[in-house]
Amino acid sequence: MKIERRFTRAGQDAYAGLEFTTTTSEIRNPDGTVVFRLENIEVPAGWSQVASDVIAQKYFRKGRACRPS
Repeated sequence: MKIERRFTRAGQDAYAGLEFTTTTSEIRNPDGTVVFRLENIEVPAGWSQVASDVIAQKYFRKGRACRPS
């Protein structure tokens, strides 16, 4: 089976064409208490704050909770 390259170029970083920005993700309860906070996460510059919060909460939070102490 041969898979042809379509969206990247050989020898070039797949993320080279994307601009990234740093943001802080914070999820709060209705009473204002912070449930989750992660600073300095890098996300594509075109992403909304909601998209950044979703990726941080779903992926980074789970990874932190699973680490052995």
